[in-house]
Amino acid sequence: MRSTKSPSSTSERPAASAWWQRLLGFEPVPVAPHVFALDDERLRYGQFVRDRHGFRLRGYRETALPREPFQRGPLGGPPRDPAAFRELVAALVGSIPGGVKDASLVLPDAWLRVTFSESGELPKSADALDEVLRWKLRRLVPFRVDELRIGATEVSPIPGQEEPRRLLLGFAVDQLLAQVEDAFLAAGVRIGQVTNASLSLLAAVAPVSAGSFAALVMVGAEGYTLIFAHGEQPVLHRYKGFTSTLPEAARASFVGRDLKLTRNFLDEHFPGSALGQVLLLAAPELEPAWLDQLEEGLGSPAASLDGRHLPPLRAEEADVPAWRDLAPMLGAARQEMA
Repeated sequence: MRSTKSPSSTSERPAASAWWQRLLGFEPVPVAPHVFALDDERLRYGQFVRDRHGFRLRGYRETALPREPFQRGPLGGPPRDPAAFRELVAALVGSIPGGVKDASLVLPDAWLRVTFSESGELPKSADALDEVLRWKLRRLVPFRVDELRIGATEVSPIPGQEEPRRLLLGFAVDQLLAQVEDAFLAAGVRIGQVTNASLSLLAAVAPVSAGSFAALVMVGAEGYTLIFAHGEQPVLHRYKGFTSTLPEAARASFVGRDLKLTRNFLDEHFPGSALGQVLLLAAPELEPAWLDQLEEGLGSPAASLDGRHLPPLRAEEADVPAWRDLAPMLGAARQEMA
């Protein structure tokens, strides 16, 4: 994502304009094969190397985080103990043979949100571009935009939109990103691409046939994400957080209504379009109920996402996690360009 100045950060970062190009991995820029994934429970690392058979997982590490390591907020928050977090990052990086200099970072969808906006021509200077993006975002989200780091990438327009360009805007709490980046920089690692789990997962999934749309649903502890994609590009992205006080029956009704609304998006903007595969990534115990909801809400058969939907991946170590944990990290590495 595009960098902004943070009073809590003193480490050197890339030029501001570089974040416009690197946001979410949609631009053809070099991406390191080293990927870190962070949430409020674990910090994980994987090195993915492309070969003629697909990908090889050359190394994997993970470490558990202490209870409630990050401050609470609608978009997450910075580490409660920055010094302890830096030590944890340093210990994990120090355990990696050969070390790491550059890496991608995958964050939870709750921390790094995305939305779409129409646009005309955009200014060239970084400061003017930042001002335009913040103005657009203020009209779209209920957050304090001045506290956010913002970036964007251009995606294909949809039929009938008023302005010629369509932007995918990404935003996250700047203090959170700054302190996480500083922890990695202190360990000698420069974070380049920053993305979220659902868009990384989309990058990992094999493209669908030309002319049809696909739906990708990822269910986590805090909420779920629904993506409509055309080829490898998202057309709609919706993250919905769960309300802890909402009874299970009411939650199911809420999800059902939301799925039907998002399906109406395709019918309205792409009349006559076909919805191809509907793929679900969720904990095994949640799959049966969610598959039923997806088929009813989207009006198309749904299937659990598994290794058949991903590029071949071979592990060089015996002790590695299941593919469902590796899939978003693989997607971040798959965006590597020669």
